[in-house]
Amino acid sequence: MTIKRNLISVTGLVFGSAALFIALAHVWAGPFSPPLETLAVDKITAIRESAIAALSGKTSTIVNPISRWNSDKIVDITVSALAIIALMMGIIAGICKENRWGVHAVLFLGMGTLVFQIAMFWGMLILGVVCLVILISVFLNC
Repeated sequence: MTIKRNLISVTGLVFGSAALFIALAHVWAGPFSPPLETLAVDKITAIRESAIAALSGKTSTIVNPISRWNSDKIVDITVSALAIIALMMGIIAGICKENRWGVHAVLFLGMGTLVFQIAMFWGMLILGVVCLVILISVFLNC
């Protein structure tokens, strides 16, 4: 497969490979944003300090609201965008009659990455429900 004749599929392979690599790294490295407990403690501390300042007659500092964008959400959106770009490149490469192995590889990488993300979400959701059911059954049998 020469690069000049199959430029679209090679570019799609780069996007699809990057998407799959980032998705796997995100799963293995764990969440990058701080856990919910840390955010809750920071918010409670800020409210307490603001209440103390208001009761003592000082001006309270305005607490900036926590942004809804965190690094995990940005990584998820980036992976999805790269996978969709790879799928579009695969479709365009197929229309342009490029090498079918390259087209299939690009489509496989793009779809595989999207399916991987969906499977990880639903797998963790099902695992959480199973753990919750086990905990409830243990506590009800005591």
